[in-house]
Amino acid sequence: MVPAPSSDRLAPPNPDPPLPLGRWVALGAVAVCGSLIYGASLAWVLPRWSLQGAAAWLTLSAGLAWCVFIPSLLWSTRITWRECLDACLWTMAAGEVVLVTGALGNGLLARAGGCANAALINALIVALSNIVMAAALTVRLRPRVNAWRTVTLWMLVLNGSGALFFAGLYRFCRLP
Repeated sequence: MVPAPSSDRLAPPNPDPPLPLGRWVALGAVAVCGSLIYGASLAWVLPRWSLQGAAAWLTLSAGLAWCVFIPSLLWSTRITWRECLDACLWTMAAGEVVLVTGALGNGLLARAGGCANAALINALIVALSNIVMAAALTVRLRPRVNAWRTVTLWMLVLNGSGALFFAGLYRFCRLP
């Protein structure tokens, strides 16, 4: 007697695996919450900055820059939107690890009575986060996207639009 074929063999192949929506929501939440936490922590060490204003400024500026960068990355690399979104969300999460660690440092600085170099220290934290994210994205997109293309887009599009959004939203968020 011949065994009946299993249902696995009868099902048509699934060319598109299901979207990893749960992972994307979790990574998006890490990005937004991490930016809010780090932004708010700036108010602990920078005179006259409000928690809400600093959190909104950092989160909106960075978020809008990503909204410019992701379509640019898609258009210029021809990777799939799934690959692009997945790589970008993992990249954001990697950067948030650095920023949340920086927020803890800001908390320690505030408890110690502040620091005359708090602005410089935070600029270095943001620079380190930027380097970590650029490296993470480059690694995630290899070998499909040339590293030079990824870094060039990162510097021109993400950092360029980010700088414009940071400058434009500074007063809107009522920072000194």
